[in-house]
Amino acid sequence: MRSRLRTLARRLAANMLNDYAPPHLSHAAELVESLEAVADRAGPGGEWAGFSAEIARALRVQGADQFLRLPPIARTVHPRIRSPGAKYLSYLFHSRCFSSTLQKALTESPVGRPLLSPHYPLSSPLLIQHGYHLIRLLESTDFDLAKAQLVADFGAGYGSFFRLLRNLGYRNRYLICDLPVMCALQRFYLRNVFPDGPDGQPPANLRWASSDIAATLRSESAALTPSLFIATWSLSETPAAVRAEVAPALAGFDYVLCAYQRAFGSYDNVQYFRSLAQALPQFNWQHSECAAYRNNFYLIGQRR
Repeated sequence: MRSRLRTLARRLAANMLNDYAPPHLSHAAELVESLEAVADRAGPGGEWAGFSAEIARALRVQGADQFLRLPPIARTVHPRIRSPGAKYLSYLFHSRCFSSTLQKALTESPVGRPLLSPHYPLSSPLLIQHGYHLIRLLESTDFDLAKAQLVADFGAGYGSFFRLLRNLGYRNRYLICDLPVMCALQRFYLRNVFPDGPDGQPPANLRWASSDIAATLRSESAALTPSLFIATWSLSETPAAVRAEVAPALAGFDYVLCAYQRAFGSYDNVQYFRSLAQALPQFNWQHSECAAYRNNFYLIGQRR
């Protein structure tokens, strides 16, 4: 009974915290046009045509000011993450790598009306999770964000990890590799959070790639070092053909951060990522289950 009351109190507090008016966002019409163009190019039954059309419909009906609460977004890239949220936060605050600078960088933006964490109302569950990703990388390697020249984000959600690193001062190349529908959402979000210039363009250090991704990863990592490759629950959700194309390009990076679930469809992801580590012996690898999220794992590597 006591546990149920605590759970009810947290949910009531979360509802109160999350009942706020979001700011009006610019470039919404351009976003809808981009999503409709993506759906048209993909054709009926395409890989991302349905998702693009669903988001465009939701935006037209409910508006873009609270786009992170729209069902197709909330189901995918802005989840509540209720169960592990408190554990992520506790781990952060007790880590030797946690700092006041990182705590400040975890302050959430109201753009898109994100969900706020009942455990830490200054942030959102997803942004806290991204802080946890970064802490795990810092604990496992000698990665120094101040020296990094390239961050490649494979499957970047709506751009939250870029936002975290920019809040920490990162201004060098940031490459996002994603589906066209997600690139449109990321561009919209980041134009509103970090408008650059009179037309409110996204930050100038951003680049996007939706095709020839492996070749782009190889060319970027060859030109810019130290480099970091990130794939959090993205590489683990791609078909075998995509994995086979992208995975060899990781050899050009200096650091690798992957998070994944135990299985996805018929894939045994634990075995896949073990094989990936064996195929890239030029890295020192750490492979472990996530302490805050059972049946989810990290594969973190640093070039020898």
